[in-house]
Amino acid sequence: MKTNFINSVFTSITILLIAGCASMTQAPSTTPSATVSIREWSAAYYGSATAGKGTLNYNGQRHRFTISGVGVGGAGGQKISATGKVYNLNNLSSFSGTYHGVSRGLTLIEGKMHAKLTNGSGVVMYLAGETEGLASSMGAQAFEVNLTD
Repeated sequence: MKTNFINSVFTSITILLIAGCASMTQAPSTTPSATVSIREWSAAYYGSATAGKGTLNYNGQRHRFTISGVGVGGAGGQKISATGKVYNLNNLSSFSGTYHGVSRGLTLIEGKMHAKLTNGSGVVMYLAGETEGLASSMGAQAFEVNLTD
């Protein structure tokens, strides 16, 4: 009975926070510095772990990177394919680093996700994507992004 109550509370909080985060993950209408595409996998049960790779399109060149992270909030497992816009990227070396942010999404076989991530250099990524699996995600996350070429 205690487990059902905890799961009900967690589900209710997740739904409220997903609705509240909607405006926080919208990209500005200004021209981005770069674009990204990411493929990652995540698993969560109150805490979450994520790993994947992506491509940064910056100044007419493609750069590969890895992404890994941990977070709080969410449950289940999913594969994520996301694209996004990058702002405040003034030089390539500012892209790598630790990003913090919020994300939201719901996957019931197929779903959608949105995230806003900011690193210590002020670089901001706004991501939107498709998900596959069975998961709810919402909460604070930290990602380590490293250029590989």
